[in-house]
Amino acid sequence: MKRSSYVIKKLILHKVKEKPASYAELERKVNTGYRTVKSNCEELKDYNFIEIEKVIDPANGRPSHVVKITEKGLKQLKK
Repeated sequence: MKRSSYVIKKLILHKVKEKPASYAELERKVNTGYRTVKSNCEELKDYNFIEIEKVIDPANGRPSHVVKITEKGLKQLKK
């Protein structure tokens, strides 16, 4: 059965509460596709529940996005 975007957003918030994660890490932890993770993260960012920081990997020079939870995101999880 397909999961709703609400369930996926909640899973993303729980995972980044533990520690900041990249889109690729969230893709594996939440068990969904990259585009789904990216679009849900962008929506969570619009609500100020998370911050998305673009970083360059020092090992290979490739850009990645690191997702971190905000205070507002932590409060939302407690509800």
